[in-house]
Amino acid sequence: MGSPPEEKKQGPPAYMVSFGDMMTLILTFFILLVSMSKEQAPGLVADGVGSFIVQLETHGLDGTLSGAEKLAIFNKVRSKFGLPPKPEEGEPATYDLSSTKELLRTKAAEALRPHAEVAQPNLAVFEPGSAELRYEARRYLDQLASTLRPREGQILVLEGHAADSGGLDPMADRQLSNKRARAVRMYLLETHDFVEERVEARGWYQETTGPGDRATRAVHGRLVTMFSILD
Repeated sequence: MGSPPEEKKQGPPAYMVSFGDMMTLILTFFILLVSMSKEQAPGLVADGVGSFIVQLETHGLDGTLSGAEKLAIFNKVRSKFGLPPKPEEGEPATYDLSSTKELLRTKAAEALRPHAEVAQPNLAVFEPGSAELRYEARRYLDQLASTLRPREGQILVLEGHAADSGGLDPMADRQLSNKRARAVRMYLLETHDFVEERVEARGWYQETTGPGDRATRAVHGRLVTMFSILD
């Protein structure tokens, strides 16, 4: 008698091959991004690897693991990086925000780097309730363009101001202050070929003086030069 036919072993679903390849590529891309960043943050890497393992364990399905099980995975990875365990929190969803928080801490540290700045007040003064650059403002910007132009390692910060409503409509004032700053930025980009990434437009959140102050209808500039700590 011949031997009985061997039973075929049931393997994993076909989609798992593609899923595994995709997750591996995402992890590799994440590690490359972290390795090329200016700030090497072990917590960011550990949380990224922890999220990767959680996704593998759950096959990308929410609710498969409890918050305690996810926390155990994160802490196991963090221990391999020599990091302290995560504090227990009530909301499991906070672990999904861990990488974002790490990035925000990195950006905050970057903002505290040593720097020098040159203030340029009243680059452009606007009519009440308007964000249109007047002829006099354009000519003044033309004269200052060579001194305002940010070089490598510099950023020109344009701060728009508005108190035109007299405190009756703060939201409208904030929108107007942002429009004024963007109007100056656009003029410098289009007319004087400033590098787009080196010019930032910001609206002032709240004025300390009223509409009678000329400075609350203006855009002020700050040419900021960043320094390396090793310089």
